[in-house]
Amino acid sequence: MYHFDTASAALRACDNGDVVSGSVLVIPSDCIVGLASNPPRAITARAGPFKPFFGNSRSAILTESQHGAEQIRAGVDEAYRQGFPVPEALADFATLRSEMSACAREYRLTSDEVLALVEACEARSTEFWNTLGQAGADSSAARILQAAITNLSAARRKLLDRPL
Repeated sequence: MYHFDTASAALRACDNGDVVSGSVLVIPSDCIVGLASNPPRAITARAGPFKPFFGNSRSAILTESQHGAEQIRAGVDEAYRQGFPVPEALADFATLRSEMSACAREYRLTSDEVLALVEACEARSTEFWNTLGQAGADSSAARILQAAITNLSAARRKLLDRPL
């Protein structure tokens, strides 16, 4: 695995042969994870200068790519670990929860846990909206409640968008 400050630096490293083909490339500043090749392939929804995968199924992706399933899986797992969005067609390559070690499973949320957290966010947000209706519009309580509602909304969105 190689980490770069920019996608341009990763692209140059691939062009120059400074990285092992098939290795995972991580560019946190650009929210990109890719696989080293010439040209490098984007694992994440954000591709930058990398070439995206065009296939709509696992078999189509493997047919179009010089990368094997294990390399793609490593890239997808790293993208998820970084919290970067992955195209739906590549999600099939992710390591399933049942295939993870007990240590890895301990920190991965189940769908039931995610739904419980989403419901808790919605319930708390409803409470805050009700309280906000009773607070004065210019009060400091109103500003705090608005900020809390915004944070809960963002957390809810992230939980629903996060791969399980």
